[in-house]
Amino acid sequence: MTTLLQDMRYGLRLLWKSPGFTIVAMLSLALGVGANTAIFSIVNAVLLRSLPFSHPDRLVKIGANNRGVGAQDIGLSVPELDDLRTRAGVFDQVAATLGGPTNLTGGEHPQRLELLEVSPNYFSMLGTSAHIGRVFGPGDEAPGFAEAAVISDSLWARGFGRDPGVLGRKMQLDNDPYTIVGVLPPAFRHPGGTVARDVEVWVTTGFRADPFPKPERSLRQVPGAIGLLKPGISLEQAQSRLDAFASQLRAEYATDYPAGSGWSIEVKSLQESLVGNVRPMLLVLMGAVVLIILLASVNIANLLLARASGRHREMAVRLALGASRSRMIRQLLTESVILSLASGIVGVLTAMAVLHSVLFLPGRIPRLAEVQADWAVLGFALLVSLLAGLGFGLVPALQSSKAEIAVAIREGARGSGTSGKTNRLRGLLIASESALAVVLMVGAGLLLRTLWGLLQENPGFNPSRIVAANLYLPVPNNPDMDRYNKPEMLNSFVRETVRRVHAIPGVEQASMTTDLPVAHLSRRRSVNIEDSPDESGKGLVSEVTSVTPEYFKVLQASLVRGRFFAEDDQPGKQLVVIVDETTARTFWPDRDPIGRRLSIRNPGGAANPPWSTVVGVIADIKNDGLDQSGSPHFYSPIYQVPRLLNLSVTVRTSLSATRLEPLIRHEIQAVDPDLPVFNVRSMNEVIDGSLASRRFSAELVGVFAVVALLLASVGIYGLLAYMVGQRAHEIGVRMALGAMPSTIGKMIVSRGVGLAGIGVGVGLILSGIMAPLISSLLYGVRPLDPEVFIAVPLILMVVVLLASYIPARRAARVSPIVALRES
Repeated sequence: MTTLLQDMRYGLRLLWKSPGFTIVAMLSLALGVGANTAIFSIVNAVLLRSLPFSHPDRLVKIGANNRGVGAQDIGLSVPELDDLRTRAGVFDQVAATLGGPTNLTGGEHPQRLELLEVSPNYFSMLGTSAHIGRVFGPGDEAPGFAEAAVISDSLWARGFGRDPGVLGRKMQLDNDPYTIVGVLPPAFRHPGGTVARDVEVWVTTGFRADPFPKPERSLRQVPGAIGLLKPGISLEQAQSRLDAFASQLRAEYATDYPAGSGWSIEVKSLQESLVGNVRPMLLVLMGAVVLIILLASVNIANLLLARASGRHREMAVRLALGASRSRMIRQLLTESVILSLASGIVGVLTAMAVLHSVLFLPGRIPRLAEVQADWAVLGFALLVSLLAGLGFGLVPALQSSKAEIAVAIREGARGSGTSGKTNRLRGLLIASESALAVVLMVGAGLLLRTLWGLLQENPGFNPSRIVAANLYLPVPNNPDMDRYNKPEMLNSFVRETVRRVHAIPGVEQASMTTDLPVAHLSRRRSVNIEDSPDESGKGLVSEVTSVTPEYFKVLQASLVRGRFFAEDDQPGKQLVVIVDETTARTFWPDRDPIGRRLSIRNPGGAANPPWSTVVGVIADIKNDGLDQSGSPHFYSPIYQVPRLLNLSVTVRTSLSATRLEPLIRHEIQAVDPDLPVFNVRSMNEVIDGSLASRRFSAELVGVFAVVALLLASVGIYGLLAYMVGQRAHEIGVRMALGAMPSTIGKMIVSRGVGLAGIGVGVGLILSGIMAPLISSLLYGVRPLDPEVFIAVPLILMVVVLLASYIPARRAARVSPIVALRES
């Protein structure tokens, strides 16, 4: 212990005496440790840590698919939920979940909240209890909605000032009274995706009475469910049994499951269903920061080698006085570990400050609220710091401890250079830096090319100068109290709202829709094609958007054939639809779709809905996102739709969203003062939001690539600058014998370019091997994209030439007389 303390004190003194070296080394390593700590904190919370519920390994998401037509997540019916609970034989419990917005009224201003409708056993299945009050229990069983409501901690704080007297208080949700019976703990989050934000209110229902339609097996009104597997049943066993059970149900209820649909039940780990979409992105970011820490370590190893060459005489003297080689290695490694731990502390503090704000994280990453600096994160940071310290310190320590005593003392007296072996080792490190930089730059290039391509993607409409505002029409539990359940009232509201908004100064055109482009909120409906019985027999599911006649004009969408909707497309008139080009090619490949008929079944609607006639074909609109090919998509006139919930007012205007927001809110609430207006934003912001995750990964990896490029260039500059200083005597002799300054400069530049060239070659090979691993994050770009694989080496070599220029210029100006005299 005494020896270790001596080594630590000596190492600290040396670091203190070399402030320039210490600061540069600490900043380089702190950058690497900080980046690794920040990204690992997210990876740990999102991917590695179990869900904070009872039996997280047994919790699964339950969904249904029509494999025959490639339809995913088509929802579950109430009878199917009953079957899963009582007949499937694999679940201890099953809880249905149905999320969406709700309107909170009765206060000074109406508010929009995120609500989740669940089965009464939802909380008990998750093993969650209330912070104050209670959660749902058997006493809350009801065919329709029960009166009880449970609220989140955030709503309790924002809406009720954390008043313990909130229990028993009434709240108006969609014009229905609910009684608050419990407040959840601050850390509780619903384990699933919602429309826009965290759930703030939970209510319970049996999905069998108003306002729900009469349960039918073919009426899949519940988007999905959560299940708790029985003990001892694995996910694979459960899926196998459910496959057999689905086959049994298809045979029992043949009329409800079309022969070609391939209806099936799918279970997926609840954690995987929650985080599976972001796993590739987070793993790519984790790989990027690992390359950053490797680059930083290689850079510091080069600095230590350069520094060690100046300590050869010191090492030789200590060896001559009896110090063992192991003691010398331990001393040098102690210095490296001190440097790495100090850098690690700085890096961790920086990472925690950044994570505390989480401003740089896209909101669509799940479990963000669970990101924290726990012991696993701190342990990871400590391990990274120690491994980095040992990694960059070991090679210089081994090299320095091999000093030839007599030679080192003699050369130290002359201030001579380093050995050929040391120079080769430094060259190898520089080539390694270049290779690592190439790998990062290629990855960043592919992701940035993808993002740029998506930004240039034609969305099928003109998003400039479009502003959208969202609203939600309430659905009271008693249909008699639902003013918008009457078509004439609904259409009157839509017309008056569009008229008022259109009259706002600066608004050129106004419309209303149930789904904004690229937002992917369309309603999924069962579709039958009149003259394609084979296709219809497979249980087709399409996405249906309802719009006012002005909608396509606001978007400036292109009409391919037929006509747009007209004000004449009213209730009682022939039902009409518009399809996009892809849908037309899919269902009527060899025929003109105009005049063809199809039927769309709405929830609660007739079992045999009336036929709708195709009156128009428009150019494809990217409704499902710029990076999605989309599913069959139909448009229907709002005025012919019996019930609407989510609506968006869309306007073409010269005003900004900020200026327009209060004006739109005033006009909508002049029609119905109980409607909150939310998410007022430009269409460009909607598109940007849909690309948030891609933008995040591309820009962050791009930043890491720039850092890697800088580290590589600094490493090459440092090597060449040091080489010029060490070879001043040789350069002086060459120039005294007639060598031209340009020749000397080319010698130095060729050294840097040669080392970088070797690294580039190795880096391109590694990139070619690793690029396919990020193919799931690419769109419209091949993993071995030639433009990226050509541009990256060119950029790196240009930077290398610039980094080599200053040392080369300095070498070309060496005075032979001065160099020979000082040697």
